[in-house]
Amino acid sequence: MADRMEKLKQLKRRRATEVEQGNRRDRNLEFQRSKENPKLEAKLERKREEALRLQEKQQAEDAGEDYERKQFWKYSAESVANWEAKQAKKNSRANEGFTDHTQAAHKKYLKLVSALKPDMTTYNEKKLEAMERALRNGENPEDVRALANDLEYASVQDRPSKEAVDRLVNDVNEQITQRETRSRERKNVRYDDISWINEKNRVFNQKISRFYDKYTKEIKDNLERGTAL
Repeated sequence: MADRMEKLKQLKRRRATEVEQGNRRDRNLEFQRSKENPKLEAKLERKREEALRLQEKQQAEDAGEDYERKQFWKYSAESVANWEAKQAKKNSRANEGFTDHTQAAHKKYLKLVSALKPDMTTYNEKKLEAMERALRNGENPEDVRALANDLEYASVQDRPSKEAVDRLVNDVNEQITQRETRSRERKNVRYDDISWINEKNRVFNQKISRFYDKYTKEIKDNLERGTAL
């Protein structure tokens, strides 16, 4: 019995030692991470990439090669075409400034439609069912109007799948989050009374004014008129 108790004590001491060593190791790692500056690492990485680019350019010039042409060899024609199409699409959605709510809504609609990923498998199944119903009703299944005027889509059995409902909910929540967290662009904003030195100070002054202007308005007006005693 005494041997078992001694062995149990040894196991407890070993366990305590392992836990202490693990905690010490975690503290050291956390301390090292706190000393690291991610912005500095990113800056150094950009400098390394720039140095490599300049070195490759110098080597190409020494060898009498066209550096820009040599860089194009890294990309396939398909990737270049995809990149140009992506840039053209991005430029077409460029923010040219607010005009009216109709144009803003249309722009939002085009963006949502471009991001839409329809379930073609389900679509083809529904289309096949509609064509079969058209045949049973003596209609031409190739006639688009016969399929478009079909009211079977409004039946009780025709319900969206759980995945489709979840996708809709996630999309709506994402749009709500974007509206709540987006930052509005302020271009060419004119201020009559400039009492701030930067954007952060301007926002701070606005908060102060919101709560204390009603108490300090008279004193401020007197100081501006030069009639304060």
